[in-house]
Amino acid sequence: MEFGLENCTKITFKRGKLNNSQSLVIDTNREIRELEQGKTYNYLGIEEGEGIQHQQMKERLRQEYSKRLRMILKSDLNARNKITTEALAVPVLRYSFHIINWRIEEIKKTDRKTRKMLTMYKMHHPKLT
Repeated sequence: MEFGLENCTKITFKRGKLNNSQSLVIDTNREIRELEQGKTYNYLGIEEGEGIQHQQMKERLRQEYSKRLRMILKSDLNARNKITTEALAVPVLRYSFHIINWRIEEIKKTDRKTRKMLTMYKMHHPKLT
């Protein structure tokens, strides 16, 4: 069994500060290189570097949520199944709520966009609340 070491990088922190160090040599042919300054790595779907990249992750999560919601609303399912399959779109954001620092205004903006998309695809009447 082999590990994909070409995709691996390492980063070293000492007392919360980024500490530059040498690459980790495993064999004469293999080593794990140091993460470059300003670059990020992906851990459980969240991009991290010297900390969590909140703004980048928020934008990526919003795009993925919108893409999934639009895909569901464009489908030929009936209205009942479209609403129940929103379970495919909502977890994208729900997973990040305890990890990413979301402001109330950002969540309300995403809610307005969701309601607007529902109205555009005739799943929500514009005059009803």
